[in-house]
Amino acid sequence: MVFSTRQPLSELASTISTKTTEKVCELFTPDTRPKSLSEYARREKALQRAKVKEAIEKRILKITAADNRSDLIVAVEAACLKFDHFDKYSHDEEIDLGASEALFFQMENILSKKRTGNDAIIELIVSALEMVHRCTSPFIKISVKRVGKVRAFQIPCQLVEKYVNYKRNHAHAGTIVCLVAKLFTNYTKATGVMQRMAEDYDIILAMVHVLESNMDDWVKMEAVNVLAELAYSEETNSVMIHVDGFIDALTVCAYSSNTKIKEGSARAFLNLATAMENEKFGKRDDTIDVLFACLRENFNTTRKCAIGALGNISACEQNKIRLVNYRNGELVKILLFIISSDLSNDLRKDAIGVLSNLACSESASELCNHPEFLTTVAYYAANDKEEDIQRGSLKVLRRLSSYVDADKQSHPILIKALLKTLTGKNAVKHVIAAVRDQASKPKNRKSLANFPGLLDALGIISIDVEFARGNAIRSMLFISFLEDGSTFVASTTVLAALTAAASLTNMKDILTRFAAIKTLKKLALKEENRKVMEKNSSLILALKWAAKKAAKIVVITDTLTELLNASPDDMIDTLLDVIDGDKGKEIRDDDLAALANATLSTIIPDYDRLDQK
Repeated sequence: MVFSTRQPLSELASTISTKTTEKVCELFTPDTRPKSLSEYARREKALQRAKVKEAIEKRILKITAADNRSDLIVAVEAACLKFDHFDKYSHDEEIDLGASEALFFQMENILSKKRTGNDAIIELIVSALEMVHRCTSPFIKISVKRVGKVRAFQIPCQLVEKYVNYKRNHAHAGTIVCLVAKLFTNYTKATGVMQRMAEDYDIILAMVHVLESNMDDWVKMEAVNVLAELAYSEETNSVMIHVDGFIDALTVCAYSSNTKIKEGSARAFLNLATAMENEKFGKRDDTIDVLFACLRENFNTTRKCAIGALGNISACEQNKIRLVNYRNGELVKILLFIISSDLSNDLRKDAIGVLSNLACSESASELCNHPEFLTTVAYYAANDKEEDIQRGSLKVLRRLSSYVDADKQSHPILIKALLKTLTGKNAVKHVIAAVRDQASKPKNRKSLANFPGLLDALGIISIDVEFARGNAIRSMLFISFLEDGSTFVASTTVLAALTAAASLTNMKDILTRFAAIKTLKKLALKEENRKVMEKNSSLILALKWAAKKAAKIVVITDTLTELLNASPDDMIDTLLDVIDGDKGKEIRDDDLAALANATLSTIIPDYDRLDQK
């Protein structure tokens, strides 16, 4: 029997036809296979994303379609398993696919039926809502816009009012209220939504009711966080401060034994003091007492919030004197203690800032008279290792100096503190500027001239510290023109400093030379000074040199000839303009020479005749 491997002719034709067709199709069909591993990975990722999206859509559809309690429980439980994560971009997709709308729809249905026994399903839905709103801020806005402000805000408020007064051991009440507070906190990530919430009386009142209730601390922690966030909104001032019990509830929280609640309360006070009219805040004794209590805490965050709130409140002019005198100066004592003893430099810097805010025309004398106040501030202005603390302390002294004049009893105490501060190498410039400002006021000059060691200190500074020389000499110039027209008795140190300044040769020192010679001319009017000056060969030589030296032209607002016989009060604007770079008329060689000649003639009456010889 013969076997053949040949296929029948019909079958062979069929096979050839099929293979040819496949090859022809391959020629015209694009190759969709990935060309590289990275392309393969991208496709796989896109496929997985599509599968996830499909799974989310199915869960949302099941929630929406559930028309009985048992189906809804199953649908929401399954959704919670899928939504319980912290990938905010996945939550964005959940919001985009309508998760929040489906959940709010079912919550509204349940609440409208007013049936008992729905606590478990309500807890599930609120939990799912909190989860999906862990999304980014743009999708918070999208969710609230789609759901509607009434649903998004009022349904959670209804839940709080429904469960806030349940017994503490209730199986679901605490968790539901806590989840609502977390949902509100998630809302505040979107600034626009947060501002609308801050305008909503019901939301703020609902959180206040949580704080007033007997719920556990872990629930109240979330509520106080919501209020702290809303307090920062610019719209706070219009609603929040007027909500019944709001400030009282925060005050009680500040005394809580729970650190987190206390911290949240302090943060709420800080944010309120930042956003609202501080005058109202500063008038409440309970608020001030709470902030004082927070300052005594051991936790830096609580204390920093409290001191920040006090700083904002003290910025209001109407609150300054009240805070300085409150509880017999209790705030000043606490702030001085923080500056002196606290380990946190941030808190010390904030304490200095509050003291600076407190200084004003009305409170300055009270601060200066406070025991240890000026001593402490002067010490840290001169000696603190932290530059920010030094700068802040100097700012306090400078501000006080601008408010305290010789007609105040505290004036000598302030001048003494300024002199003590001169021991600090970084303080000299600021202190001498403060003394110059003091001396520019005629009523202060006699007190400054008679203050032990002040004039000598100015003399030493003008010799030893080049960058402070100008202000030191100008201070002596002002003081030499006492209010009654007389002048002071100059010490050897003062005369040496004026002589050195009159002998300066740099063009940048022309104003200092002018001020020194002008001071010498005024001092020479007093016989006691004149006798000493006449015998001082260095001083006479310096003046003769100035009288004969051909100086270059210096720009100023008035000529020295016009200022030759003027008091420093008449020329203060001129000098300050020159310092600030204002240009006008010129100082000529002859002007400075004329001033030096006039001074020599005052010291030595026969100088003109002797000079001609």
